[in-house]
Amino acid sequence: MHLRNAFSRNLLVSFLACGLTVVGRAVTTPQAEADLSLGTLPGDRSDLRLLQDGELAADLLAHYSAALQFEASGRLRQALEHYLAVFQADPTNSELASHTAGLAMQFQGRRAAVEILEEAIRRDPRSPAPLLNLAKFCSTYPPEDLFEKDERPAKAITEALARFPGHAEVYEAAVLIHLTLHEREKAIAVMDQAANQSSRDPFFWLAAGRTAARVWPLGQAEFRLEYGQRVQPFFENALKSASKANAEEVTLEVVQQYLLTNELDRARQLCETLSRDYESLEARKILYRLYEAGGMKDQALTTLEQIVQQDPRDAAQQRLLAGEYDKLKQPEKVIPHLEAAIQHGGGEIADYVRLGWQLYQTRQYEDMVRLGQRSVRLFPDHPLVHYQLAIAHRAREEWALSVKHFAEAETLAGTTQTELLDYLFYYQFGITMERLQRYEEAGRLLEKSITLTPQEEIQSAANTMNFLGYMWLEQNTRIDKAGELITKANELLPNQPAYIDSLGWFHYRKGAFKEALRELKRAEVMIRESEQGMQPEDAEILEHIGLTHLALGDKASALTYLTNANNLKTPDAKARARIEENLKKATGAASPKTDRK
Repeated sequence: MHLRNAFSRNLLVSFLACGLTVVGRAVTTPQAEADLSLGTLPGDRSDLRLLQDGELAADLLAHYSAALQFEASGRLRQALEHYLAVFQADPTNSELASHTAGLAMQFQGRRAAVEILEEAIRRDPRSPAPLLNLAKFCSTYPPEDLFEKDERPAKAITEALARFPGHAEVYEAAVLIHLTLHEREKAIAVMDQAANQSSRDPFFWLAAGRTAARVWPLGQAEFRLEYGQRVQPFFENALKSASKANAEEVTLEVVQQYLLTNELDRARQLCETLSRDYESLEARKILYRLYEAGGMKDQALTTLEQIVQQDPRDAAQQRLLAGEYDKLKQPEKVIPHLEAAIQHGGGEIADYVRLGWQLYQTRQYEDMVRLGQRSVRLFPDHPLVHYQLAIAHRAREEWALSVKHFAEAETLAGTTQTELLDYLFYYQFGITMERLQRYEEAGRLLEKSITLTPQEEIQSAANTMNFLGYMWLEQNTRIDKAGELITKANELLPNQPAYIDSLGWFHYRKGAFKEALRELKRAEVMIRESEQGMQPEDAEILEHIGLTHLALGDKASALTYLTNANNLKTPDAKARARIEENLKKATGAASPKTDRK
C-alpha cells in the first residue's frame, strides 16, 4: 500500500506536468471525456504516447484510477491490464515499472516481468533505478529451472556501479544482493569502490556509511574496533563535505549513527559543536542525555536550562528541568517549571501532584489550596488529589475541610489505590481529627496507623504512639493504655525530650508526682543542653514541671516555671491560653489575700 501511494503521487505529478501544462490549457473536466468504466480499455492504444494532449492525459489517469480500484478490491489481474497501459505511456517511472512487473510475475510469468523491467532500462538510461529494479527482481525470483544460471543481477549491478558511481543507492543495492548470496567479499569490494569516490555530497557519504555498517556490523563486540575503522571514515567524510546550509542536519545524522554504535565521546563532541555554533535545539537535547549518562551533572543542568530557555513551550523539557531542581532540593525553582509544563502541556495529574508538594515545601499554602481545588475538579475520582488538598487545608488550619478531603480520599482509594492508605495517611488523618476534638475517631485512625507502620519505620511508630498516648492523657481517658504506648515510644527512641515529657505527664496523671518531676526535669535538661536550646514549642514541658511543683506544694518553683512557659509564647493558641490560665491560678494560690479599700 505504501509503495502504491508513493508512485501514485509521482504519476500524478508527471501526468499533470506533461499532459495538462505543456498544451497551455487546464483540463478541468476530464471525466466528461475519459472512459472511467472498470475493465474497459480504449480501442486505440497508440495515442498514449501523445501525453501533450489533455484528453489523452485524462484517459491515462482513468487507467491509473481503475488500476488502483481493482487492486484495492483484490482484482489484481484486471489491475495489471490498466497498470500496463500506464507503463506504456510512462516507462521511465521506475516505481511503476517495479510494481507492474511484480503483478506481471503473478499472472504472465517471470519472462513478461523481466521484459517490463528491461524496457524500463532502455527507456530511462540516465537513472540507476531501472537497473537496480532488475537486479533485485531477478535475485528475488530466480528461474524455475534450477540449472539455469541467470546473469542478469550481476550484470545489472556491475553496469550500475560503472555508470552511476556517485549514487549511494547503487552501493546499497549491490551490497544487499551480495550479502543475500553470502558473497561478503564482493560486498566489501563494493564498499571499497564507494570509499574511493570523490563526492562532495554529504548525503552520499551518510547513505554509504549506513550501507558500510551492514558489511561491517558494529554490533559484534569482538570486531567493534576493526569494523569501526572501516565504517567511521564514511561518516567523517559526510562531516567534511557538509556546507553551512546542511551542516546541522548532516551532523545530527552522524550523531545518531555514533549513538547507535556507542561512540558516545564522539557524539558528545559533535553535539557540543552544534550547540555552540548553531544553537541546535536537537543537539542540546541529545547532549543533555549524554551528560547525564556520563555523570556530568553540572553540564547536564546547564544544557537543560538552555533547552528550556530556547523552547519554553516544550512541556517534557520543563518537567525534566523541574526534576533536576527537585534533586537539588530547590523547590522555589521547581515551581515555575511545573507551572509551565501544566500551561503548555495540558497538565497531567502527576504535574499537579508534584507542584502541590513543592508549594507545600515552600509554605505557599494558599496557592496549594487553589491548585488542589483545581485538581479535584479535573480529576475528581483520583484519591491522591483529595489527599493533597486535605494536607493543604490542614496547613491552613482549615480542619473541617481537611477532614472532608481525607474522607473522600479514603473512600476513593479503597477501590482504586489501596496503597495510598498507608500508615502516613492514617496518621495525618488522625491528627487532623484530633484538632476537631473528635477524639474517638482520631484514636481509631491513629491506632490503625500504628498497625500499618512497617517494623523498620521506628521513628514513625514511636511518634504516632507518643501522639496517641499524649492525646488520651490530655483527655484523661485510657490512662493505662496511654502509658503503655508512651513507654513503648521511649523504648523505640530513647532520649527524646518530647517522649520523656509524655512519660512524665503519664506519671502526673497517675498521681506519681515525684516520678513525674524526675522525668520532666530530665527532658528539660536535654532541651537546654541541645544546640537549639529552649524554643517556643517547648513551653508545655515547662508548664508540666510547674504544675508538678504545684502538686508537690512547691508554689514558688511552680510560679517560676509557669512564668517562663508563658514567656515563651508557644505558637499553639490552645496551649498558650491554657498556660496563661494555669499561671493565673498559680499566682493566686501563691499570693496572700489582702484587704482592698
